Amino acid sequence: MKIKLLALDMDGTTYYKGGEIVPANVKPIQQALEKGVDVVIVTGRPALAKQNKLVENGLNYKNALIAACNGACIYDFNDKKILKSSPISSTDAKTLFDLAKNKYPDVEVWGYVDDLNTVVQSRDTNHTEGWVFESGFFDGEYILFDDVEDNFNYSFFKLLAFNVSEEYIKEVQKLGLEHALSAKEHVLEINAKGINKAFAVKYLAEEFKVPHEQTMAIGDGMNDLPMIEYVKWGVSLENSVDAVKKVAQIHINKTNVEGGVAEAIDKYILNEK
Repeated sequence: MKIKLLALDMDGTTYYKGGEIVPANVKPIQQALEKGVDVVIVTGRPALAKQNKLVENGLNYKNALIAACNGACIYDFNDKKILKSSPISSTDAKTLFDLAKNKYPDVEVWGYVDDLNTVVQSRDTNHTEGWVFESGFFDGEYILFDDVEDNFNYSFFKLLAFNVSEEYIKEVQKLGLEHALSAKEHVLEINAKGINKAFAVKYLAEEFKVPHEQTMAIGDGMNDLPMIEYVKWGVSLENSVDAVKKVAQIHINKTNVEGGVAEAIDKYILNEK
């Protein structure tokens, strides 16, 4: 096994959930980079979340890229520019905001605008737990949907629907949008059609000219499932959801907090077992 491209999820995998990198993972990632492996973060987080600290953690050793918002925003964090943008259209996004406002009032919608600095939200009071968690990643401008509804001209890297219902999920499916459900938290991540972490890994492999048989991805959640299925070597951790464990070729008997990513890198990349 010779790995040349390693795609790493953040929350619940390489990083603490909602936090910074698990310290045990820093040195192995740096060693993999020094060995010539393209290590890229592929995450649901926004590219500029303060917890990412990609430069501080040495991830700019070679190709300083992050595939953020589940691959909708591929961003060069050295040059501070978007390399590939795959947003949800304004029309589809407005439909989902309208539904939350007029038909499913228990659902709260959050949208990462494709300017990297703006979030449109469906309400500004009585926030759900999901909203509180997500707000920890964002320090930009918040805009209330009601204030821009009549002149809605925004495209979004990702939408999040908190306190989501089965009926609302069916509305998303009708639009043909990509989506991943965190059932435990009742959070739905929504992306443009065909845009997911597998899309991101395929794009990165083509950019770096890495053959499929030399690709690996490590993840824990439902939004990781497409890339775990896509790569040659999908890796699950002890805290990964069952769906990810089921399709992964490799399972690490450690959680993210216990340094599962570090063990995977050490065993399958640094020592090439």
